[in-house]
Amino acid sequence: MSTPLPALLRARLAAPLAAPLAGSAGALAFGDPRVDGCLPGGAGLPLGQLHEIGADGIEAETGGLTAAFAACWLARLLNDSPRPVLWIAAQADLYPPGLLAYGLNPARLLLVHSGSDTATLAAMEAALRGGAAAAVVGEAGALPRLAGRRLHLACLAHGSTGFVLRRWPHGVKQGAREAVGVATRWHIATAPSRAEARAPGPPRWQVALTHARGGRPGSWLMELDEGDSNAPTALRVVAGLADPAGTIRRRA
Repeated sequence: MSTPLPALLRARLAAPLAAPLAGSAGALAFGDPRVDGCLPGGAGLPLGQLHEIGADGIEAETGGLTAAFAACWLARLLNDSPRPVLWIAAQADLYPPGLLAYGLNPARLLLVHSGSDTATLAAMEAALRGGAAAAVVGEAGALPRLAGRRLHLACLAHGSTGFVLRRWPHGVKQGAREAVGVATRWHIATAPSRAEARAPGPPRWQVALTHARGGRPGSWLMELDEGDSNAPTALRVVAGLADPAGTIRRRA
């Protein structure tokens, strides 16, 4: 499965290699005890491990919600690392300036157009084993059990943090089986925003942590924080949701 990265990309990733690895140990706090308390050790998102983020319906086709949620974590991760983020996708349709709303500087991204899920997963593994990126993001619909296992082992062995964003660009949902070996699994859905002066307020999402190794599931209503540029994350918790399973509508 392992595929060598192009020479130009290897050189770009190797440039800040002298800096310490951001994902070698520790955790990345969300900044709210209601969320961090559900993550392993109550400390936050485990670094140097593999994480999966998914959605349903049109959001699973466009990839917008999962990309935005990942960007919130990546923005915090990059605060402590000079390294870039490698973003790999079969569809070359990511609009990097749009990630600014979630605190992620698009200048810190290296975009790779893979052309297929198989190529995406192979490039992810090669990049994770290289250990030169602050994080590696891959958009893929199919995530076979063996591939997920290999990606997680690559994260653990080299201190890199990986994010798999489950996406089906053409609405054909294949290989939707849950990945084996991920440290956390998230499900994102849209939610009605509150009205402000007869206009829609900031976007709101239903965020469910459906799996956390060493933690516990949780579900929250979150809102994009548009008012405080110094906020630790672009999302803030509005309320906890009492029944995580009941807040998610999954397609058959």
